[in-house]
Amino acid sequence: MRPSLFAKLTLVTNAVFCIFFLLLGFGVIAGELNRFGANFGIGKERVQLERVTRLLQEIEETFMAGLVPRYERWRTLKDLPAPWGNLTWESLENLRTTGGAILPTLRRLKILAQTHRQILSEAKAKSSQAWAQAVVCGAMTPVFGFTLYWLLPGISERLWSWIGLCTLGAGLSLTACIWLVHLAETARWGGLPKRCRPWILVTYCAGEKFLAFVRSGTPADLSWTKVLQFISDEAPELALDWGFSIWETPADRAKSAPGLRSSLTELGERIRKSAQVSLMEGSPCTERVETALSSLSQEVKSHIERELSLLGTRALKPLFLLVAPALLGLLVSGLGICLLQSGAI
Repeated sequence: MRPSLFAKLTLVTNAVFCIFFLLLGFGVIAGELNRFGANFGIGKERVQLERVTRLLQEIEETFMAGLVPRYERWRTLKDLPAPWGNLTWESLENLRTTGGAILPTLRRLKILAQTHRQILSEAKAKSSQAWAQAVVCGAMTPVFGFTLYWLLPGISERLWSWIGLCTLGAGLSLTACIWLVHLAETARWGGLPKRCRPWILVTYCAGEKFLAFVRSGTPADLSWTKVLQFISDEAPELALDWGFSIWETPADRAKSAPGLRSSLTELGERIRKSAQVSLMEGSPCTERVETALSSLSQEVKSHIERELSLLGTRALKPLFLLVAPALLGLLVSGLGICLLQSGAI
């Protein structure tokens, strides 16, 4: 008996509603995952930078309106996440107590936070393809094993052996997924290892802190010493690369391996040379340091773009070394089990 027109319409309507609610569910899950991801890694730093930008913008608008921020609101600068709290509070408070101009430093700090947040957002968008590949790799082998189980006869007779093979293939796919995630996360940070990723922000903050000390009337050599104390608290290894003395260049440098770490280390050398020239000639060094910080922003962005452009090629390694052998192994094993059960072997 053929189904009636009403039954056909009912089936079509149910299918449409199922697809709609399935897509709606995926949207809700994606939103929850975004909120969950905002608490970790690059998402957490973007949220922190947004908070820093809003607070600096509010204080800047208060000063531009001819008003003085309440002490409670001004004190919230110290409660910002590291290293922003230490940087903004000490730099601006030092300028405020010595009668220096606050607005120029305040604007540069705000632009610094906005620029760094924009770089992280662009890196996240450009690495989304690798994250999608990681998700596909994690689900491909179990789905393929389940498909072969239903298509090839005889596999159900050796269920536990097939489950063991699928588990092995899923382990290889999971390893490839973790590998891809690691590659994408490293590319987002311009190739820096995890222990060196805070260096980007610490380097920017150190340059702005040096400018704030110099503008408040502190000599360049004493400003360098105070900045190195700040760096040694946040990134001791970077402080060793920069060198604690303004007149001595560290012998052990990270120039052998070109990359973002070398650019961060070279900024310290540029600031040191600018301070040396300022002390010997008696000329201001703020313009040279500002130029060095601006060029560092471009270098950081170019390093990140380069790593992200190479991400697609590097992602082929886990696909060919782990995922492809897992899929081919399941296919050959499934055909072998099928032939054994049929008596052909």
